[in-house]
Amino acid sequence: MKKRWLLIWFLFFALALFGGDHSMAQEEVKIGYLNLAGSLPVFVALERDYFQEQGLKVVATSFESGTILVDALVAGRIDITTGNSIVTHWLVEQSLPGAFKIFITYGPTGPKDVTFTLMVAKDSPLKGMADLKGKRIGTFPGVASLSLAKAVLRSYFDPDKEVTLIQTPPGNIVQALAAGQIDAYFAPEPFGMMAEVKGVGRHLVKHPLQALNLQNGFPGAVFAFSSKFLKEKPLVAKKTKAACYKGVDFIQANEVEARKFLVKYTNLPEPFAMKIPFEPWIKVEQYNKTAGQPYFDALRKEGLFQKHIDTTQLYYQE
Repeated sequence: MKKRWLLIWFLFFALALFGGDHSMAQEEVKIGYLNLAGSLPVFVALERDYFQEQGLKVVATSFESGTILVDALVAGRIDITTGNSIVTHWLVEQSLPGAFKIFITYGPTGPKDVTFTLMVAKDSPLKGMADLKGKRIGTFPGVASLSLAKAVLRSYFDPDKEVTLIQTPPGNIVQALAAGQIDAYFAPEPFGMMAEVKGVGRHLVKHPLQALNLQNGFPGAVFAFSSKFLKEKPLVAKKTKAACYKGVDFIQANEVEARKFLVKYTNLPEPFAMKIPFEPWIKVEQYNKTAGQPYFDALRKEGLFQKHIDTTQLYYQE
């Protein structure tokens, strides 16, 4: 009887140690994200346990800005950035070449994008981009936002001399338009939707970035691995990519259901979450890697970058 109880206790202990807690065998991956629609594939993967299916334990952290997010990647506090601006990554490449590799892009595949807006007051007499000459235009704070606005406006007039660009925090930009503090603003969605819903704004033009003449589109946001992470844990990186790819596939097949996760992760009201326009998420194997170069070159002309980068070399390859 004593031997029998010893055997039972041994089996119980072995089950608890090796079989009862699968997390002991899981590889940890640290993912940083922004509370924006561009991060949706990772939200889907988290909610549908795609990382767990790959044997991964995810530590997912929300960041308030793209700059803080990519700084965390470079410092090794996270392994992956998701849904972060390509411009932020290009700025890192300027100072720390080879720090990351891109495995998903988010952006238009042609000259028309649907996620960037140019808004004016609802009763504004302005009719086109050329009418912005001499006006006050709001942009989000930061040199990247200013450079993009200048690049868009340069086809119509000299934005350095013939317009006033006013850096305006995201939370204030719609109200600034309503109060007449600015005549127009450039901003990503949902800030166009917000102005329309509040009855204070309308689109001046539907596709302002078309002025850049980027015929093959551009990678507005990206998902990227830390190069250090790729070197130290290549198999974990492949599993992480597979889970994010399943998130992309789910969005394509079940967009309405996927949009519901935006309510939880971005704090968008459900009516906004269900209508906010998307650009496509594209897996690195399917992406035209030359598409980003004209966008980089346009921003470099505005002084955003100090030296040339071959952007085609920044993508992940197995």
